[in-house]
Amino acid sequence: YVHDPTEQEQAVDASPTVVIEQGQQSYKDTDKRKLKAFVQAAEKLRGEKDQKLQSCITTVDSLLKEEMNPIVWCRYIATANYVADALRQKLEKKGSQIRVIAITGELSEDERETRLEELKSYPQRVLVATDCLSEGVNLQTHFSAVIHYDLPWNPNRLEQREGRIDRYGQTASQVKACLLYGQDNPVDGAVLDVLIRKAVQIHKSLGITVPVPMESTTVAEAVFKSLFERAAEVIQLSLFDFQEESAVDKVHKNWDNAVEREKINRTRFAQRAIKPEQVEQELIDSDQILGNEQDVERFVLSACDRISCSLIKKKQGWLLPQPPDFLKSTLGDKSRLLTFTTPAPEGVEYVGRNHPLVEGLARYILEDALSHNTEPIAARCGFTTTNAVQKRTTLLLVRLRHLLDSSKRSTETRNTTSLLAEECAVIGFTGSPSSPNWLSQLSATSLLQQAKPVSDVGKAIKQVEIADLLERLEELQPDLEKFAGERAEELLQSHKRVRDITKEGRIRVTPQLPMDVLGVFILQPGRK
Repeated sequence: YVHDPTEQEQAVDASPTVVIEQGQQSYKDTDKRKLKAFVQAAEKLRGEKDQKLQSCITTVDSLLKEEMNPIVWCRYIATANYVADALRQKLEKKGSQIRVIAITGELSEDERETRLEELKSYPQRVLVATDCLSEGVNLQTHFSAVIHYDLPWNPNRLEQREGRIDRYGQTASQVKACLLYGQDNPVDGAVLDVLIRKAVQIHKSLGITVPVPMESTTVAEAVFKSLFERAAEVIQLSLFDFQEESAVDKVHKNWDNAVEREKINRTRFAQRAIKPEQVEQELIDSDQILGNEQDVERFVLSACDRISCSLIKKKQGWLLPQPPDFLKSTLGDKSRLLTFTTPAPEGVEYVGRNHPLVEGLARYILEDALSHNTEPIAARCGFTTTNAVQKRTTLLLVRLRHLLDSSKRSTETRNTTSLLAEECAVIGFTGSPSSPNWLSQLSATSLLQQAKPVSDVGKAIKQVEIADLLERLEELQPDLEKFAGERAEELLQSHKRVRDITKEGRIRVTPQLPMDVLGVFILQPGRK
């Protein structure tokens, strides 16, 4: 708990009160006097005499002058508040545009989000945080440097901290990571030698982090052993190392074995073993199903136009003057410059499929379409008179479900894993539902995206046409089931192609019927 166990990923930034209380009950008076003296000595080192703090202030000031916004990572709540107070006094001068905020585990998740949004509104910002923010929070859009104020005992924690900013969506051309340690601090030195330098070396050679493959007690033993070996007065303890393998050597040996296993795995799945043309079709299919950058741009522009929140074209991208009301709790109310292509220019926010703006718009429009509004933003049924077709054409938006059963055979047993997968598709036909002439999927999708109305008909006529089609959907059921079977076979072949390369086990794809019809759209030929 105190030393950040390697098998415990969730960070706890509170002081270990239980350990302290237990110690207070067992301490002798001489121990208590000693600890009190330590506290008094530490108090005298606060502020100007605290070399680590002053070094941190100098580093933060230097990064701000380089127009970088840093995060200072601390281990405990008390440390974070202490560092934040000192930085505030030094940097937040009258008229300054710099803001310093501390976020720790003593704040609720809502309070953390509120303080983070407040901080993001300042042109220059410094975040002092504990590891409560080191996992699952994306900070790359507003910060470009990290300072490790406290060395973590778990080297994986370094990767998690730096991964908050060094990730996809970071607009800065360069990010910086600074490690603060005391040259005359034996504990810092031991942690550096036993864990961190080794982790950095592995990362440089492999490009990824290999976690310490041992329990925390063994790692702690190795650190303390290294610490004792550094002390001149107990140098004799190192003589015991000749009798058996040292704790440090044991950690490094196990770690090296884990690295070798990872190298073998990386060789097995190396990209050079896969020829681009072998997986090209899979990449094309993925973009068609999930949506590529052009699809995301078309959707966002169209959706924002329909909710009277249009984007304005600028030289470097698109300006969103103000997020829609239903997204202000997520995106705030500030204007932002967006782009739908990568890499994004510095200062421009990249919007991909998983961006909160895209997810929020999709969720809002879907809920609106299902709420039986008389004037929905996007309708599940449509009747359009257009010059895009020569014959009356019907388009269906369908959702397919597939059950994927994959098996792996071991020497004794055979394990089967089942996964339910979903996808949407646009299919279309000309003629009547009783004798349809089916279009290709690509043609149907293009029509749905590109058909523009050239004239209009009365609402009553549209309602009659749509009602007649809905009543006759049952006539299409055999063809829909056939399409589901064909699509399942295509997915099976796609999986087989990839599994032949990766030497994975067999897989079976079974369509789950009936499929869902999410939308029906009639395209009526217009007069050119």
